[in-house]
Amino acid sequence: MNNNTYPEIPDFIKNLIDSGELADEIFLDKEGIWHHNGVKFTNERIIDFFNKSVNITAAGEHVIHYGDYTYPIVVEDAPVFVTGVIFTGFGDFEEIELNLSTGGSEMLDCSTLFIKENNSLYCRVQSGRLTAKFRRSPSFHIMERLVEDAPGRYSLFLCGEKIELKTEA
Repeated sequence: MNNNTYPEIPDFIKNLIDSGELADEIFLDKEGIWHHNGVKFTNERIIDFFNKSVNITAAGEHVIHYGDYTYPIVVEDAPVFVTGVIFTGFGDFEEIELNLSTGGSEMLDCSTLFIKENNSLYCRVQSGRLTAKFRRSPSFHIMERLVEDAPGRYSLFLCGEKIELKTEA
């Protein structure tokens, strides 16, 4: 991916969108399935390319960004998915590595964990720029550490800390 942290949608594409001439919609649904104008992508190479190229503009618009190419996309829920977790160490020395749909991995910042009203687990990735949704299996591995502090209030014991699990809309 380009080192441009916040790629912007090129003016000529914005003009095409505004004029109605650009009707193509690339859509990422809440399960992480890519669609083009309502039709599911089946080509694994294209899906992999999109997953690796997802980004966000400074204005908060999700895009596919690769090199000089930037194209707006519609994201139903989260632009990135946690596909696996690897626990190493224990107690204060525990670390959790996240495998991401982008093809990369990074260490979990436990302070960014939250759940939404749909009861799915999320965190922030790429230095907090993007939201990542945990797929079922990695979510279950994290949630094994869940405790109920009071009715409707939950915490997780991860990396030697008790982390209050926030709920966001």
